[in-house]
Amino acid sequence: MNNIALGQYVDGKSIIHKLDPRTKLLSLMLLMVSVFLIPKPVNNSFGRLASFVMLLVFAVIILIIVLFTKISLLKYLNSLKQLAFLFVFTFIIQLLTPQGDKILIPNLNLNLSILGLGIILLWIILFIIFRKFIPCKLIVFLILTCLSIYLLTYDLGYSFTTVTLNLYEDGLFNGAFFFMRIFLVIMLSTVLTLTTKPTDLTSAIEWYLHPLTYLKINVSIFAMIISLALRFIPTLFNETGKILKAQSSRGVDFKEGTLKQQIGQIISLLIPMLVISFKRAADLADAMEARGYIPGAPRSKLNVMKFSLSDLFSFIVTIVIVTSIIVVSVI
Repeated sequence: MNNIALGQYVDGKSIIHKLDPRTKLLSLMLLMVSVFLIPKPVNNSFGRLASFVMLLVFAVIILIIVLFTKISLLKYLNSLKQLAFLFVFTFIIQLLTPQGDKILIPNLNLNLSILGLGIILLWIILFIIFRKFIPCKLIVFLILTCLSIYLLTYDLGYSFTTVTLNLYEDGLFNGAFFFMRIFLVIMLSTVLTLTTKPTDLTSAIEWYLHPLTYLKINVSIFAMIISLALRFIPTLFNETGKILKAQSSRGVDFKEGTLKQQIGQIISLLIPMLVISFKRAADLADAMEARGYIPGAPRSKLNVMKFSLSDLFSFIVTIVIVTSIIVVSVI
C-alpha cells in the first residue's frame, strides 16, 4: 500500500522541493498540457518518427526533473504498478481497433478448440494459485497471454468457431503513443505530489483561484477540499493495509477461496474501511474546530510564499519547452 505515491509528500531539500508551490503547480500543469499537444503519429514514417522523438525528448526532460528531486526512481516506478492494467488495456484496444490501410498481421485466425481453451484455462488456474510466488507478475501474465494467442492459431482438435483478427500497423504505433503519453502525465503528477506539501499545494490553488473572489466565490473552501482529498488518499490506503494484515492474522486469505468466499472477504474489508473513513473525518473536523478553523473566515498564513530567481528560471525553461513543442507540432 505504500507504493501509492499520489498524495504522499517526501521531505527533501532538493531544488524542486525549494521551488515556490505556485511555480511547481503552474509549470507542471503546462508540461502536462504540452504532452497532449504532441501530435498523434500520422500515416507516414516521418510523422511517426517526429511524434516519438518528441515523446522521447519529453521523457528525458521528465527524467532530469525526477533526478533533481533526489527521490529514488523506484519510488516513482512502484507508484505505476497499480496502473499497469490501464497501460496494457489501452495498448491492446488500440492494437485491435481498425486504423489505416496497412495491416501488420492479416487474417489472424484463432481456433477456439476444446484442447486449446483447456490449456489456457489450466494456465490461468495455475497463475492464480501460484501468483504470490511469481516475480514480475505483469511480465509473466503478458508472456502467458502471447503464448495463448500463439497456441490458438493452431487447429488442436474440434473447433467451436474461428475468430479472424487483423492487427493494424497504425494501431501498434497509436497504442505505443498513448501508452507513453499516459506514462508521462502520471510521472509529472507524481513529481508534484511527492515534492509539495498538501498545505503548500492548497495555498497555491487558493492563490490562482483568488480572482473568483470578485464573483463572491469563496475559493479557500475549494482549495481546502482538494487538499484534504489528496491527503486522505495515502491515509486510506495505509489503513487498508493495516486491516488486511489484521484480517490475515485471523486466518483470512483474500487470495484464496471460492468466488463467494472472496466476496464475503471483500465485504469484511469494506465495512471497517467505511467506519474508519467516517471516524477519520470526524476526528479531522474536531481537530480543525479545536484550532479555530471557521469556513470562509479570513485567515493568515504561517509560511508566506515568495518567488525567487530559481522560480523565474524554472518558469522560463517551462515556457521554452511548451513553445518548442507547439512550434514543432505546427511544423
